[in-house]
Amino acid sequence: MKLYKFFPALLPVLLVSCTDLEPEIYSDLTPETQFTSDDAVLGALLQNYTNLNLYVNDAIWPSQELSTETSAAPAKFGPWDDGGVWARLHRHEWESTFFVFNNSWNLGFSGIAACNRTIDELSELGGSEEAIIEMRSLRALYYWLMIDLFGDVPLETSFLQGTPNPERAPRAEVYQFIVSELNDVLDSGMLSDASGGAYYGRMTRWGALALLTKVYLNAETYTGTPQWEMAAATASRIIDDGPYVLEENYFDNFEPENRTSRENIFVIPYEKSGGNTGFNMHMRTLHPLNRETYNFTTGPWNGFVALEEFYNTFDETDSRKEMFIVGQQYDAAGNPLLDPNGETEVDSDGNPEPDGAPLIFTPEINELTPRAFSQSGARIGKFAFDFGLALAQQNDFPIFRYADILLMRAEALWRMDNGDAEAVELVRQVRERAGLEAIDPLTEDELYDEIQRELAFEAHSRPTMIRFDRFTGNWWEKNASSEEKLLFPIPQGQLNANPNLTQNPGY
Repeated sequence: MKLYKFFPALLPVLLVSCTDLEPEIYSDLTPETQFTSDDAVLGALLQNYTNLNLYVNDAIWPSQELSTETSAAPAKFGPWDDGGVWARLHRHEWESTFFVFNNSWNLGFSGIAACNRTIDELSELGGSEEAIIEMRSLRALYYWLMIDLFGDVPLETSFLQGTPNPERAPRAEVYQFIVSELNDVLDSGMLSDASGGAYYGRMTRWGALALLTKVYLNAETYTGTPQWEMAAATASRIIDDGPYVLEENYFDNFEPENRTSRENIFVIPYEKSGGNTGFNMHMRTLHPLNRETYNFTTGPWNGFVALEEFYNTFDETDSRKEMFIVGQQYDAAGNPLLDPNGETEVDSDGNPEPDGAPLIFTPEINELTPRAFSQSGARIGKFAFDFGLALAQQNDFPIFRYADILLMRAEALWRMDNGDAEAVELVRQVRERAGLEAIDPLTEDELYDEIQRELAFEAHSRPTMIRFDRFTGNWWEKNASSEEKLLFPIPQGQLNANPNLTQNPGY
């Protein structure tokens, strides 16, 4: 049983931004809101995590993956086009009205507002200092997501004293706030050292250290000044003292029942029942006929696929390559699936679908738009699919895991000395699990590729590309883009709601 099941009456995800907060409700701290029991405190904390349920679908995940050289959502025969937004995301031709950006903003700032309110209530009405510390670390995570996507963002640290229409604070200032908060909560000693149980899916000492490592690793992106030494040192605190190890089987970290993983540090718990449809990769990546493969209750939408070039960066002996679904597809009884539309499909130049009726997934994608073949593209099977699924998967989504910590320390050490022996050793550990040999000497291209392969489809691709100065370059169906595309636009709906917000350059 996952932690969130203990509280079926948790408040729904708030879909308002910080600009929607009304100051007259800040004083509505009545006796009914006082934390009169441990369960009441815990319930208040847990509801502030529910904003993360939106992380994978139409928010953080597509922003961080579909804008990169790892994946895309080609406009295939059928409904998967959504007015061309996915192609524009891939080509860096997005607009401020794109719903994914507004969803991401709402996820972050409704989470920040919820944390601020709980912190204020606990402080004003009496409550556990440990609970306040946990909410401060969760708030830091939400702020990290916001500065990573949008750059300068409002910095609000109180619900009671909140500004109705806050202005944007410089990215470097918010970065410093995040670093200061995380160091302060870590120094307090009040964050739990647990790696599961009642603290599963919650911010612990290890989650805070993982977040701080990630923030330090991207410090040059956020402030212009690198912090490689701090990133390496913070990662070492988890490696040396933490309870985590590399799972022997890479895919144990992504199975439908992956809560026993000894590698996942901080996850978003998901359920396939109970109305939570926050994770539905099976619907977004598989072909409608794959309903018969897994006995799904409805047909998938045939959208997200891996780019052929990314697929080809995996050696044939790399066990991680099994994350891709390619080749002939079968029903649950083992019979080959046939796609009658495959015989009649032609691309924009009139070329026929090469494999015809047999439903065969090929790594090659004929075009991004307007007529990608419905069978084209390796499908994303990293998060294994249960039989009998409806719209939701129950695989818990890892935000931070131990392999990422090893690679962050390796990268930080390599940045300071590209001949560093420990960096080679750390990368070797990750590659050995995949059945591969060490890389020595470790080049920039090899380090970059290894990070992208290991963390594929875990919403780290865009920040990695930016750190390695590759995000504005060329790749399949995407021309070089301007430096302004290193940030996403402030969503138009937020600009309309808050006259004190300004747009990022280039939008």
